Amino acid sequence: MRGAVDFLRADPRLAFYGLFMAFGSSFGQTFFISQFGGEIRRDFALSDATFGTIYGLGTLLSAAVIVYTGGVIDRVDLRRWTLILLPACATACAMMGSVQGPISLFLAIFLLRQTGQGLMSHTMGHSLGRYSRVGRGKAIAFGGYGFPLGEALFPVLGVAVIAAYGWREAWYGLSGLYLFIGLPVALWLLNGHQGRYQLYKQDQADQDAEDLLATTDLSRPRPARSWRRKEVVRDARFYLALPGLMCPSYIVTGLLLHGVRIAELKGWSPELWAGSVVFYAIGSIPAGLAMGAFIDRKGAAKGLLLFLPPLMLGCLVLGLGNGVWTPAAFMFCAGITSGMTAVLLVALWVESYGPRFLGEIKAMMTALAVFASAIAPPTLGWMLNANWSVAGLCLFCGVLAMIGWSLSLPAARRYAEHNVIT
Repeated sequence: MRGAVDFLRADPRLAFYGLFMAFGSSFGQTFFISQFGGEIRRDFALSDATFGTIYGLGTLLSAAVIVYTGGVIDRVDLRRWTLILLPACATACAMMGSVQGPISLFLAIFLLRQTGQGLMSHTMGHSLGRYSRVGRGKAIAFGGYGFPLGEALFPVLGVAVIAAYGWREAWYGLSGLYLFIGLPVALWLLNGHQGRYQLYKQDQADQDAEDLLATTDLSRPRPARSWRRKEVVRDARFYLALPGLMCPSYIVTGLLLHGVRIAELKGWSPELWAGSVVFYAIGSIPAGLAMGAFIDRKGAAKGLLLFLPPLMLGCLVLGLGNGVWTPAAFMFCAGITSGMTAVLLVALWVESYGPRFLGEIKAMMTALAVFASAIAPPTLGWMLNANWSVAGLCLFCGVLAMIGWSLSLPAARRYAEHNVIT
């Protein structure tokens, strides 16, 4: 508990900036967009597979683009980055409210996923992973609270706004929130960032000096260095960890996007499914804090052992359960895994590859996570169109998670053997 207080005291504005960016990413996340799925399918006469394919293609394009856009944050002042990103989010919401058919729906989904789900989430992890100087794991966990806060608030709120005003009007309202409330708040939280950035630059200058001395004085121990993205993709450990790290994006996105259909097949109301998302937040918040504290004590590599078993259990519960408690239990288990993953996906890269090129490394990982979330909606949609049962769908997802976890075990051991930051 003391560590959590220490990092909040050390830099409260940065901590709340990270939390705010995670919270603001909600409107580009599947759990929120899926609340509009029924109206969109009805208005444009789309099947489950067609809607899932459009959603997946928009997400897939976002994955391809974010490899380049995500790395820009390494080279741009965080305040300027924010000044561009928030209006882009507002534009995406306005575009979603204006869609007229499958093509414009594809473009709107792409922009929502790129700005909200992709870049705002990326900004949270990058800013806290790079600039936190006390308790990095707990700082990332605190910023990650923005995700479950959005998950607890917006699904039920979205259903209510759709019922009262219509789905298009809801998106126009969100556009105004981003532009006239979100942007001023984010910039206010970044007051004083120049001093924080100068401290980071001084750390990098000191590291460069150590590197130079190590090359000229062979008696000195060579310091650990930060890795570039091209080096990471040649690291065998990376490929062992990757399948497991991608499982939450694939499984949670796919099951949440088709959640209304799953509820229909199980005989549940849409309101029951939407209301159960709050348990995703209830599971995610303590799990993120626990993972952050665990990483600060034991290291991120060992966190690879812990994050997937709750999701495996959740898939089993959703597949076999039929009671009204089942969606809440699934959401709680999925939330535990997502809360852990949000912290792990930043801390592992900083610990193993260093902070200097975190933006380009995390951009690659964000792209891969977005790619996993892109292929889930069409593949699970095709399964539903082919009359797969919910149990069959969940068994498929559970087996994927088990395979990913089995590969995470040797990855954890190998990452723990050598870290840039201990």
